[in-house]
Amino acid sequence: MIKINENVLSNDLSPYLKQHKDNPVNWQIWSRETLEFSKKNKKPILLSIGYASCHWCHVMAHESFEDTETANLMNNLFVNIKVDREERPDLDFIFQSSFQLFNQTGGGWPLTMFLDENGVPFMGGTYFPKEAKHGLPSFKEVLQKVSDAYNDQREKIINQKDLIIKNLDLKKNSVLNQDLKPLIEMSLSNLDPVKGGYKGAPKFPTFNLFETLLYFYNTSNDTKYLKPVELIIKQLCSKGIYDHVEGGIARYTVDEDWIIPHFEKMLYDNAQFILLLSKFCKINSDSYFKDKLEQTIEFLKKNFLNEQGFLGSAFDADSDGEEGKYYVYSYNEIKDMENISKFFEIKAEGNWENKIILIEKEKPTKEILKKTFSN
Repeated sequence: MIKINENVLSNDLSPYLKQHKDNPVNWQIWSRETLEFSKKNKKPILLSIGYASCHWCHVMAHESFEDTETANLMNNLFVNIKVDREERPDLDFIFQSSFQLFNQTGGGWPLTMFLDENGVPFMGGTYFPKEAKHGLPSFKEVLQKVSDAYNDQREKIINQKDLIIKNLDLKKNSVLNQDLKPLIEMSLSNLDPVKGGYKGAPKFPTFNLFETLLYFYNTSNDTKYLKPVELIIKQLCSKGIYDHVEGGIARYTVDEDWIIPHFEKMLYDNAQFILLLSKFCKINSDSYFKDKLEQTIEFLKKNFLNEQGFLGSAFDADSDGEEGKYYVYSYNEIKDMENISKFFEIKAEGNWENKIILIEKEKPTKEILKKTFSN
């Protein structure tokens, strides 16, 4: 029997859901019983999707889900469901697609979707702050306005179901049925020819695009497809998105110069990085790139494999409750390290919040890196 007036996450196996077991929000799991309760009681659903190592998921949890006033509003107005995207990638795909349909922009996490009483999405967002800032309304304001809109236009919102489902199917089919080459040509025009990746910030590696460009290069021998791949790999290997001490890359950088990472490391990003880099190494024989490839493989083997031989999904961005603490350095901490100033940009004022994120000046060999960071 569903326990709608309490938080039911304490017995769940998901590490992400367990993080929310003490929230004053009456979190439910995604289940037939929860959906049937919503339908029977004509109550809309607030669906929150995230994962255990997501920094902004933590931020929204601390700001809103741990706040009693906000939780009371959520409990009074909605049936609240928490989903772990790593446990239910099928649900994440559906509702990320819904977000993109409604907002005509890329999604992300935390994903905050509002569903009608039948479980059909009708609007959504990603992170909402506790108080209005940076052009975003406060989460409490969003909750109240969505609830008011649903109460005032319930029948109209419910009747949108067929149109929403049809548009989601059309969106999926239009992507699957498009000729790939025009899409690639369009993507080339949107790439940053100086800094790599797509223009502007934040910077995501978008490995599927660069793998496709490599495919077109290998089939046509046209260097216009290879040059963007060379540039992105150079940036990923030499800038702040790469962990020069242990290997591996962060999810993305918040700036357009690939310097300031969102520090969490994802298995799927690093697996794609390894795949792209291994294909590139077949074209470019520079041992520098091979060293990065080997270092990242060793990083995954050392840090992501558990005792049962399974791979973990991610490393948290936060250490001791502080974002990026594990990956940044003070000037005094590293200034006297052998070779450090020759191969890395080291300034007393740092390059991020008075701390140093390592950026290469020259290509160090793996022997130099090992000697420099051995302690």
